[in-house]
Amino acid sequence: MAADTREDAISKPPVPSKPTTSPSKGTAHEPYAVPVAPPNANALPGGAGLNTAGGRTKEAGYFDALRSIQFSDFQEVHKKPCVRDALLTGIGGGFGIGGVRAVLGASVWTTCNSAVGSFVFGSFLMYEYCQRRRYLEMQGMKRAVEVIDRKQAEKQKKAEEARAARRKAKEES
Repeated sequence: MAADTREDAISKPPVPSKPTTSPSKGTAHEPYAVPVAPPNANALPGGAGLNTAGGRTKEAGYFDALRSIQFSDFQEVHKKPCVRDALLTGIGGGFGIGGVRAVLGASVWTTCNSAVGSFVFGSFLMYEYCQRRRYLEMQGMKRAVEVIDRKQAEKQKKAEEARAARRKAKEES
């Protein structure tokens, strides 16, 4: 007869399949964890692009991308991070450059081109600058979480050592 393996399974803790990339070891700081994409259950090994039904996965094209755009995307564009600041900066830059060019006597066509160009360029620069600031802020928050977790672990270790020392002193007396 086969041996009972239930006792071995109970006595050993389960081994995690993948190490966590979260700096906080799965505590309350889960937004900072790097998500791991699950493997596609229908894909065959070898990367041939075939699925278990025998067909190939359809590649997305330009028309598929255009069909995915909805009108509500344009209605809520101002709610995206950094877009509002970028658009306001672009509008201000376009108005300023266009106004200066008009006052200096440039033709209407040249003035409009300058205004639109400075709007696009200013909006792009401000958007990228804002995204960079957000990225740096997120990196700083991750570092702060790591430092807090490390200090908390050190404090807990010192507390455990102090408790052990008190117990030892109590046992000796």
